[in-house]
Amino acid sequence: MKLVFFGTPEFAVPTLDSLHDSDHDILGVVTSPDKKSGRGLKIQSSAIKKSAEKYGLPIYQPESTGSKQLQSILTQINPDIYVVVAYKILPELILNIPRRGAVNLHASLLPKYRGAAPVNHAILNGETEIGLTTFLIQKKVDTGDLLLQRSFDMDNSITTGEALSKLSFIGADLVIKTLNALSQNKLNPIKQNNDKATFAPKISVQDCKINWNKPASMIHNKIRAFSPKPGAFTFYKNKRVKLFGSKVLQYLPNSKLLPGQIEYADSIFKIGTDTEPIQITNIQIEGKKKLQVSEFILGYPKITGGYFD
Repeated sequence: MKLVFFGTPEFAVPTLDSLHDSDHDILGVVTSPDKKSGRGLKIQSSAIKKSAEKYGLPIYQPESTGSKQLQSILTQINPDIYVVVAYKILPELILNIPRRGAVNLHASLLPKYRGAAPVNHAILNGETEIGLTTFLIQKKVDTGDLLLQRSFDMDNSITTGEALSKLSFIGADLVIKTLNALSQNKLNPIKQNNDKATFAPKISVQDCKINWNKPASMIHNKIRAFSPKPGAFTFYKNKRVKLFGSKVLQYLPNSKLLPGQIEYADSIFKIGTDTEPIQITNIQIEGKKKLQVSEFILGYPKITGGYFD
């Protein structure tokens, strides 16, 4: 099929790569505008733009998905279908252009975890299974008819970053299978059961704040849910501290560490919770780079015995 691809982050790149290697014809790629980032405020292109440039594909970077210019371009291109992976909400005027509609790849087993941050919320809630769904986009976000789904088990150590990396490649394969089946009219879309819907809204700063009076398992899930970005955090002497690489020390259920209390001994950095202590392997204090605890402790030797707020 002739398609236009919509996407921006690294998560979408394996799908674009697979589409380029498939029998389907990519007529153009729509991605976010370049933006300034980093200390030097250098102009940065999206991961999808870089991939599209590599393949010599036409690239469109509208400031608004509802722009008349984008509508005119897409109408002129006249694709059979859109493929959308981690992009903005598309208005009806844009969605109505392709005759076969728009296929979206979503990183959850819909109708569970509709919204912008499905993997973060799944890990935050301690889910043991995650997955992917391809579906036909409708006006209301993540409510369209289901096409294909795939799931896989997830252990209690995987982070959001690791899960998204795995899902991006599984998702690329799922998109190709979806398009192949649609082109052969071998897929019957299935309506979602709205009664079973759960939601995964965009992550807020407050979501990432650690409460040391919670059980260790909940804190561990929070740390891995927000790793590598935006990072679960706490405070030490009014400075924000992000924590990474957590592990619940289940063999120390009766630890004398109080919630938030810090101990560094035998190369293990431990923090007290409402239940067992948590071990941390990497720390990033406000304004500094992320360090292994063995390096971090050299600059903060008196932190042991102190408390995170």
